[in-house]
Amino acid sequence: MDTYEEYNRIRGILITLEVGKLADALMTLALESHSAQRLVRTLASTTEENIELFKETIHDITHQTRRRSFSGEMILEMLTRSLEMLDPSIVEPKLGLELMASFYETDSVAINSSTELDYEFEMVYSSNGFEKFAEFARKCPDSDFVVQVVKRLVADDDYSMRTKLLDEASSFLSEAALAKLGAGRTANVGG
Repeated sequence: MDTYEEYNRIRGILITLEVGKLADALMTLALESHSAQRLVRTLASTTEENIELFKETIHDITHQTRRRSFSGEMILEMLTRSLEMLDPSIVEPKLGLELMASFYETDSVAINSSTELDYEFEMVYSSNGFEKFAEFARKCPDSDFVVQVVKRLVADDDYSMRTKLLDEASSFLSEAALAKLGAGRTANVGG
């Protein structure tokens, strides 16, 4: 599917297929591809199950062993799929922000897993991850909590994958909360 036209044409055909046929096709793909398996599990899970699956995925990335290690491509796929597991319209915002913090805390493992995927990892953290984080942050009624999470994440940003959280905090924080975030930065810089 190299073009939008081809994508739309095939999508239009698939929409008309019998549900059972589509389910069987998805299950076949899930048996053949780890990425498809994660997608199918996400689609078939409750919100609580998706949260647990998200935690499991992040744990797997950060706790690799010799017997169980992942390539850079696999980590990239796992991170991408993990974002699909969290729905900001359903997941409680504070929990969502904590889960997103754990997502960002995978950056050192991800970056060190490959020398060829720097751009792709930057997109996952700075674009896809940022958008999901910002959605949770905008829904969170406790701006002090959001400020604390941002401060915690940017304080340990060795790979600059979290910088956008600070640089574009105005997209999810009020002026008053931005002042608190800025005051913390100034105190940290001066101290």
